[in-house]
Amino acid sequence: MADARPHHGAALLVGVIAYVALAVTGLLVAPGTSPTGRPAEHGGTAYGSTPPTTARSRPPGPLTLVGLGDSVPAATTCDCNGFVEQLGTRLTALTGRHWEVHNDANGGWTTADVEDDLQAASTRDDLARADLVVVEVGANDFDLDRVDDPACLPASSSGCWSATLQRLRDGLTRIIDHIRHLDARPDLRVAVLGYWNVTVDGSVGTALGEDFVLGSDALTRLVNGSVAAVASSTGALYVDAYTPLKGVDGTRDPTGDLLDDGDHPNAKGHRLLTTAVVDSLEDAGAVLAWRRV
Repeated sequence: MADARPHHGAALLVGVIAYVALAVTGLLVAPGTSPTGRPAEHGGTAYGSTPPTTARSRPPGPLTLVGLGDSVPAATTCDCNGFVEQLGTRLTALTGRHWEVHNDANGGWTTADVEDDLQAASTRDDLARADLVVVEVGANDFDLDRVDDPACLPASSSGCWSATLQRLRDGLTRIIDHIRHLDARPDLRVAVLGYWNVTVDGSVGTALGEDFVLGSDALTRLVNGSVAAVASSTGALYVDAYTPLKGVDGTRDPTGDLLDDGDHPNAKGHRLLTTAVVDSLEDAGAVLAWRRV
């Protein structure tokens, strides 16, 4: 029976004709090239298709700062921007991102007052969106008329303040826990400030006598120690407000940083507090994390 397959010579002729046809029409491409003759994109096909690209992420939006506490963060006694507002401005410059500031602090408030305010709808709404919460409270918890009471000296071993200090620690702990309950994001930062003095200082304090100066300074150190302990136990950031105004050893005269009442910071004093908060946030790596990439 005759062989139905074409002879090798005929098959070769057919192949040559097909090759020429493909070359003429441009459908034949060398490995690793596109139909235009240019090398194919890395990871693409022989026909020049390229892999899908990932869209660049949108720039991050504004961040939110909330202030809580007493008259110091409220700054209503100072005809200036308080440290909470100044902090928003400084962080905007440092991070390249706009900061919205909600200052919910109020003059005269105690730790219990701040805790109660966490039930207010407006405060809860502010905290639910917060990236940073700054708290300074506790000075108004104490009966400051007893600062120079001989029965309360020395403050560190006196029973005059122990119960109030415990209430401060418990209340501040609940405040921080409640803040984290309202805003459970793991990157939320809570910063708590101590005081340079829980009562009047500078020339106003000096005029009240040595016992007042020593007693108020000793009580302030006890308060700051309590606030720092709460910060440590809750994962908050403690901000030292004592050293910027009083110096490391407490001998710096803060008169020029205070209003005439000797009790509240003036514009310069608020700048010192702002810098103290910013430095603490930078040391903790928070500013770098917020910075626009």
